[in-house]
Amino acid sequence: MVSRLLVEKGVREFVQAARIIKIKYPYVKFSIAGAIDDNPGGITQEQISAWKNEGHIEFLGQISDVKSYLEGLSIFVLPSYREGIPRSTQEAMAIGRAVITTDVPGCRETVRDGLNGLIVPPWTVNELADAMAFFVNNPENIVSMGLESRRLAEELFDENYATDKLINILINQSD
Repeated sequence: MVSRLLVEKGVREFVQAARIIKIKYPYVKFSIAGAIDDNPGGITQEQISAWKNEGHIEFLGQISDVKSYLEGLSIFVLPSYREGIPRSTQEAMAIGRAVITTDVPGCRETVRDGLNGLIVPPWTVNELADAMAFFVNNPENIVSMGLESRRLAEELFDENYATDKLINILINQSD
């Protein structure tokens, strides 16, 4: 997970789901990259320290090379409560990562459930853990969904594609 460390990004749910997964699959690794946010909805340093002490999650803090971080992941998870079109999922898709995200506006626009990742309801720790376990139990989907993520990223988020689409809309409206 790479995100600002805010409650609304689903950080708590991510940590709780990781706890569940680590019981059955202790070899699975989880990490969070992102800066502490002074926003009232921010995750506190004390909370992060407590989670680090549990040993389930590696906290990397703010990172400068997001691409390298994402390349080191098998899947990307963003259990956010609300988003625009999340840049982090676009970046993960662009380098070919399967994505788990929530069924909220913005997030659901990046993932085709079952095609390039999985969509779960927001605030549902058990369903998030089930989605994570799906990839542990079906590792072939990490690759196939990752390839589909790359294809979708090229189709949906490519500047030339978006520009052509906008031009076509404008031309059709002027007719």
